[in-house]
Amino acid sequence: MSKDLYIQRLRAVPLFSSLAKRDLDLLVRKSDSMRYPARYRVVREGSPGEAFWLVIEGELAVHRGGRQVATLGPGDYFGELAVIDPAPRDATVVASTPVELMVLGRGRFWATVEGSPALMRKLMVGLARRLHEADQREIIDLPPAAKAPVEA
Repeated sequence: MSKDLYIQRLRAVPLFSSLAKRDLDLLVRKSDSMRYPARYRVVREGSPGEAFWLVIEGELAVHRGGRQVATLGPGDYFGELAVIDPAPRDATVVASTPVELMVLGRGRFWATVEGSPALMRKLMVGLARRLHEADQREIIDLPPAAKAPVEA
């Protein structure tokens, strides 16, 4: 696959959406392209998060607590926060078909970011956007009574 496709897919990830093309290109160059066969377990629920994964082609199944909860395809991603915080994986991800994934490990990510304060600032903006989006989802998911304004 072309580097431009990797950059285009990476730009759609909220954490990286505020980065310039040259920053995205740098992250793509620091990543690896991995191919796995169908039924390959890419990550296991409960294992330490070590990398960000971006689906370039193929499909994967996401399992939580032994139940399939989602399907991922081209342009989808998982583990974007694992490059920042090694919290345990909250799901198992298994290739449903042969897949190509872009993988950016935490070590390469931090080596790249620590060398560029401008890149660090842009990523902080992306992280703030992700937090804002999560806050909005929580507000939307609240029951109607919980959304009512509080009277003083």
